[in-house]
Amino acid sequence: MPRVDVLLATDGSESAKKAEIAALKITNSYNVRMAALFVVNIPSMSDRKEMIQFGEKILEDVEKEGKKMGVKVQKILKLGSPAETILDVANNMNVHTIVVGAEGKKGLKRVLLGSVAGKVVQNAQCSVLVAR
Repeated sequence: MPRVDVLLATDGSESAKKAEIAALKITNSYNVRMAALFVVNIPSMSDRKEMIQFGEKILEDVEKEGKKMGVKVQKILKLGSPAETILDVANNMNVHTIVVGAEGKKGLKRVLLGSVAGKVVQNAQCSVLVAR
């Protein structure tokens, strides 16, 4: 995978939408490269197919928003555990900054951060921006 400076990890939640806006603004302001990542973590095949389609739509929406701002967005859809996959992609692409939302799609509020965002913050080898 080619190097990107900003990696947006999205799940389609309201919090992820805020992260998307932040990632696009940073990418546009600094004229750097950006990728958007959607991770499918569904064990059953029927649900997995639906989530892949959902993820593709989310990534297309991010790409459209990027085009409006003059930002080219590389779309990445992966199967796996969200936090671990985000960290693996970030390491493999030598990412400068990961951008995540504070809360995930499930709506379970944590005291400080969603479980995925928390794991990414604790284990990333690069900067992490958590959007609220």
